[in-house]
Amino acid sequence: MAFSGPMGNRWVLAVAVVLAVAAAGPVVAADFLIGHKVSKSKYGGNPPSGRLFKMVAKAGKDGNPAAFVLPAMPAGSASAVVVRDAGSLVDPLSGGEWKGFGNPAGSKGWKYKNKNAPATGAVRLLIFKEKVIKLVAKSTGSMPPPAASNGDVAISVAINGDRYCAEALAPHHKEIAGRIILSKAQQPPAECGITCPFGTDSDGDRLDDCVETNTGVFVDSLDTGTDPNLADTDDDGISDGDEVLGTTGGLDLPGLGVNPLRRDILIEYDWFDDGLDCGMHSHQPTNASLDMVTAMFAAAPLTNPDGSTGINFIHDVGQGGLFDGGNLINDADGVLVGGVSNSEFQTYKSANFASNRLGYFHYTILPHRYDTNSSSSGQAEIFGDDMIVSLYCANSNKNVAHTIAHELGHNLFLFHGGHDNCNYKPNYNSVMNYRYQFPGVDDDCTPPGNNVLDYSIGDRIDLDENDLDEAEGTCGVPFAWDWNGNTVIENSIVFDTNSADADQAIFCAGTLSVLRDSNDWGRVRLDVLPAPAGAGAAPRSASVTIDCDNPAPVN
Repeated sequence: MAFSGPMGNRWVLAVAVVLAVAAAGPVVAADFLIGHKVSKSKYGGNPPSGRLFKMVAKAGKDGNPAAFVLPAMPAGSASAVVVRDAGSLVDPLSGGEWKGFGNPAGSKGWKYKNKNAPATGAVRLLIFKEKVIKLVAKSTGSMPPPAASNGDVAISVAINGDRYCAEALAPHHKEIAGRIILSKAQQPPAECGITCPFGTDSDGDRLDDCVETNTGVFVDSLDTGTDPNLADTDDDGISDGDEVLGTTGGLDLPGLGVNPLRRDILIEYDWFDDGLDCGMHSHQPTNASLDMVTAMFAAAPLTNPDGSTGINFIHDVGQGGLFDGGNLINDADGVLVGGVSNSEFQTYKSANFASNRLGYFHYTILPHRYDTNSSSSGQAEIFGDDMIVSLYCANSNKNVAHTIAHELGHNLFLFHGGHDNCNYKPNYNSVMNYRYQFPGVDDDCTPPGNNVLDYSIGDRIDLDENDLDEAEGTCGVPFAWDWNGNTVIENSIVFDTNSADADQAIFCAGTLSVLRDSNDWGRVRLDVLPAPAGAGAAPRSASVTIDCDNPAPVN
């Protein structure tokens, strides 16, 4: 996004409003350099951010022509952009209503009004008439106060390819401690500040192609670095527009820390406190346990569009500010009667999980137990968003972290064998494997776990239990392993390496079979969440759940 004029110590504020003509491309028809009667930027909060932007231009005054050219009927995509320094507002102008002045409608101009504009920043009012242009944006997104005082303000309003460009030169009429910048009676600038012709959203993500610069570097909402032909550039199941602008349901995803060029996962946690089995205790996940999960996903061997690796993990345990979802549920008996599909779980979810989080957050309840008295460590939907972490009196930080990662793996389309449900495989090196859920995975090519929290990368060799070469262990020569425990390394033995799996005949193709590793990190699917509320999607079908009948070790 290019701006005219020297930068130096100036600060720049640009506004672009685009109403694309349905039958025409985003060709810039003309540039109209206008003066404006008044512009006002107001900031508040601590740290301060944009609270109001207002501009009024009058025809026949301040260097303007006797009448402004009126746009045709607003049709197709539309967007409004306000930007200054590193902060910005981008509004697709889809949440309000258009009204044409005159008879026929539009012959005297147009009015856009959004009385329910979200607090994350949006245009409340836009009026375009022959004699006046007026724009009012309230709660203007992430715009911070100016970086330097007495800087110029560049303003551009574009409609149907025509651009109306203004500039407020310092010294301004009033500037108060970076909180209010007021300019009056400004003359037209030498040229327009925004050079890209707005009006096209090729991938339907609410971001104009002009701002999706495809550089892999996010600067602000006028220079997102995202791909204009991919609605979800980082392939995390959240559209670029939602990650840059916040959702149309008012969920401030940017404020929660998402990035359109780096994969994100968000989980809300609700929990029980109870006195069952071992005295009063809480199942609230601790910072220490959540930090383990964060570190695991941050180290994921996945490359993001911005060149970073890993997945950004966002936890909400009700820690304050925008993180206001997680909370204690006052349950009468400390247990869930059933699982994630049971009415008790869903009733609690309806009461405690904000509807505008559906499709963006995974949801977890941490009870003492589920299914009333089950010793299962948890349950989760396969390819879904609901999870249970149930660790009774064994809810150590390590057990909680490992079980969150395990149950989330099911949401992300992983099974107890990775790509299958063959369990306890010594060569499937993942927290999804009961063998490694609590001990952690093996990081030295000896089958016992080494307390490392991770999914598999698929680097272990196949094990043919009818013809095992002990010299190869699970990683190949020279990492030998004595499978039958006779202290002799043999090159062809028959041995059941995952005898703890009671369902081998069903899930492993027999007691003695060929066991294969799975590349979990290459397999995980982040686009697993149900469609956001109000997205017009078909009703969600009944979920498939998986019980994790792997009792947790005591603390």
